[in-house]
Amino acid sequence: MKHLSILAAFLLLPFCLHAEKEIDVYLIGGQSNVTGQGYMRNIPRDYKIDTSVHFYYSKYLNNGKGSERWRELCQASETEDKFGVELSLGTSLKQHFPTREIALIKHGLSGSNLYEQWNPGNRNGEKQGEEYTKWLSTVKTALSQLKQQGYTPIIRAMVWQQGEGDAREIAGMENSRRYGENLKNFILQIRKELQAPDMLFIYGEVMPMKAPRFTGRELVRNAQIAVSEASCSPLSVKNAFLVEGDDLQMRRTDYRTPFPTDDVHLGTFGLLELGERFAKVVYDNSKYW
Repeated sequence: MKHLSILAAFLLLPFCLHAEKEIDVYLIGGQSNVTGQGYMRNIPRDYKIDTSVHFYYSKYLNNGKGSERWRELCQASETEDKFGVELSLGTSLKQHFPTREIALIKHGLSGSNLYEQWNPGNRNGEKQGEEYTKWLSTVKTALSQLKQQGYTPIIRAMVWQQGEGDAREIAGMENSRRYGENLKNFILQIRKELQAPDMLFIYGEVMPMKAPRFTGRELVRNAQIAVSEASCSPLSVKNAFLVEGDDLQMRRTDYRTPFPTDDVHLGTFGLLELGERFAKVVYDNSKYW
């Protein structure tokens, strides 16, 4: 009997090891407030980035430096002196889930819109947008590399900070009006494409400040509300959560900011707070994991 017990334990060992290699994956996408306009120099010295978090970003960030490979958590924006939600998102997720392996995958482009550049191209008469193609390729390559490293990736959530590009006057009011429809289609298609039907989709409220050139601001903001699970509207998507952002600090008030009149971009502390809010929504909706 003793020998049988030892044999059974030995046979179960690979399954135990396999379970230990599970890794929770979080996807990041959007435009300038997700690429990030916070300044590394303004992060408080006592803020500790959790470098045990795995991070993969596209070659279109950090001018390609350090991209397209798994590495420890770091900043990834247009240039290395700036950061986005990745730092506080990853660090906060690790605080909420200290026993889990955490991995982030990021691609974004400042100024990009949903109606064309992030369009999944799954509807008649539409083609897949360039940023969606880049993002999807980045995600699939990153997941493949995790599998090659012996991990079993589980896509838990996507965070999305975007909408200004669809609210601009150059987008046209019709595209502003379609933002809710387009966002719902975007969420559902991503889940289908990645075979992650239960993936949380968490997105931040855009345009805290009014600006004349953003003629579709209210249409986009109302659409964001309508798509959220809580709205119970015809556009509502299950497991879609809107994070409030009107109280977040802006880049115009950053220390030694080069953009004192910036009415669009979140600042250093605004981005750190947004990442923490995203992580909190993940934690609050993880009871079935």
